[in-house]
Formats: sequence, structure tokens, C-alpha cells
Amino acid sequence: MKKILIGMFAFALCLGMNSCIKENKEATEKAVEEVVEKAPALADIVAKAKAEGANWSVDEWKEQFKQVMLAIKPMMVEMSDLVKNMKDDPSKMAEMIKESENIQKKYADLNKLMEEFSEIAEATENGKVVIDDEEWGKKMMEELGIPDPDEVE
Repeated sequence: MKKILIGMFAFALCLGMNSCIKENKEATEKAVEEVVEKAPALADIVAKAKAEGANWSVDEWKEQFKQVMLAIKPMMVEMSDLVKNMKDDPSKMAEMIKESENIQKKYADLNKLMEEFSEIAEATENGKVVIDDEEWGKKMMEELGIPDPDEVE
């Protein structure tokens, strides 16, 4: 799970490079809007984790991590598409970088909430257990249909 979270943040740095590819521009904008709409739900999860997380069981932390991953699923899909497009056509990399800053700004609030949730989890014994359980993290992402950033072809 820790590897997955680290991967998410690394990909977030490159987020949006995909938006300059003309055929994906509308899909990218829609994905951004969907993720931004998820931010209030994620803010509620973070607030709940702050207030109650120290008392959560491992199973309760797992359920909250699932909710967080569902909230960021469109972003994860977009990031995986970005990596795939960069691998498919590295010559467009310079073009993609020019557009990435605008998209990164759109995801800034969401990234901040993800980081905050991870910090809260790391500070609790049971949250740390879930973060360190990479096998569960991979299985959960697979169940939710979220692409693993490490396995993009």
C-alpha cells in the first residue's frame, strides 16, 4: 500500500501531460472535473480520520482506504493513460510538459487531501499496518478497477 501511495504522488507530479494530446483533451477535462467533484467526499474522510482514526481497527482503515481510492480513481486512470501515452510516443514529452502545470493546479486540493490522509494513517498503528500491506493494496486496487501505476504497459 505504501508503494501504491508513493507511486500516486510521483505520478501526480506529472499529471496532466496527457491534456495536450488533442484527441484526449475532452476526456481529460471530464476526468479532472470528476476528481474535483470527489474532493468534498475526500475532505470528509480526512476529517473523520483525524477525529476517529486513532481508534479504527485494521478493517476500518481498509474500508477508508477503499473510499479514498474510489475518490481518486479517475485521477489514477488518467495518470495511467498518461504513462502509456508517454511510452507510446516519447517525442511528445516536451509538448506534454507545457500543459502539465494547469492540470496539476486542478488536482492540488485533492493531492493535499491524499497526503493528509496518508500522514494520519502513518501516525496510527492500524493505519500503518494497512499502508504496509502491499498485497492487500494491490488486491484492493484490482477489485476497484484502478490501474497499478507500476504495471502500465
